[in-house]
Amino acid sequence: MMAKFRIQRGVALITVMLVLAIATVAVVSMSTARQMDIRRTENQLRTTQAWEYLYGLESWATNSLQADGKDNKSDGLNDGWAKPLSETKVAEGTIRAGIKDLQGRINLNNLLVEGKASEEDLKRLKRLLVNLKMKAELADAMLDWIDSDMEITYPHGAEDETYTRLKPAYRSGNRPFADVSELLLVQGITREEYQTIRPYVYVADGYAPLNINTASATVLRCLADDISADQAESMFRARGKPFEKIADFLKDEAVSDTGIGKYGLGVISNHFLVTGQIEMGKTRWMFESQMRRGAEGQVRLVKRQRGSFVHG
Repeated sequence: MMAKFRIQRGVALITVMLVLAIATVAVVSMSTARQMDIRRTENQLRTTQAWEYLYGLESWATNSLQADGKDNKSDGLNDGWAKPLSETKVAEGTIRAGIKDLQGRINLNNLLVEGKASEEDLKRLKRLLVNLKMKAELADAMLDWIDSDMEITYPHGAEDETYTRLKPAYRSGNRPFADVSELLLVQGITREEYQTIRPYVYVADGYAPLNINTASATVLRCLADDISADQAESMFRARGKPFEKIADFLKDEAVSDTGIGKYGLGVISNHFLVTGQIEMGKTRWMFESQMRRGAEGQVRLVKRQRGSFVHG
């Protein structure tokens, strides 16, 4: 009788322990799920908030460019839009932003004018490539990427017959560049070379003159043959900046003997890049928004790209 009682007590104890174990697992599971729901909701809220901050920074840039566009005679690096928005504290984090003049770079779509190769713009791009210690012939492959025909620019161009042999295979663009990142698809351009040239080029619809007031010394150096790095630096620091007329730029003592012509140059810009960072807890964003300012000063968003802190 005593033995039977002990067995019953043992079974009862095991049953209680089993019930406790199941209850503990259930509680832990519910707690974990709840924590995940809280974290998921928190991330969604911060993401939504980050988007609102991004829209706010774009509005800041729009207002800056519109204010500058009134009675605008030239654009230079001393203009109000060129002053960055320093790190600003917001709820649970910080934001910062700045505006860059894209027309201080080379528009890759300038290689084609009215469907035909622009020899002067092609020369400028080749000079830039050489100055960056890249192969000048890469410009021929870029030209073939955007022209509408299938004729290869010999000896270094590339059309469908080159790209369809690759794995995975693809076809030549045969249209203007939509984004600078398309360079990674162009024959001969490595990721390292893409990162090298990226700060000096951009893409815009149609022909866009180079703004000599905002172009870097590296870009100014490609405007003619045999311009040294020191000469380009002197041009960048020319006393007359910001110039209101191209003629004044060409007459400046730092420029007059370089052989630079007026073709494709300007002093007013319409294409800008807004760059910014948003940090809120573990939410960390970088973004780039390309803006276009019209002749009447109106500003519109062309495209927006998000990236991480290792974004290229």
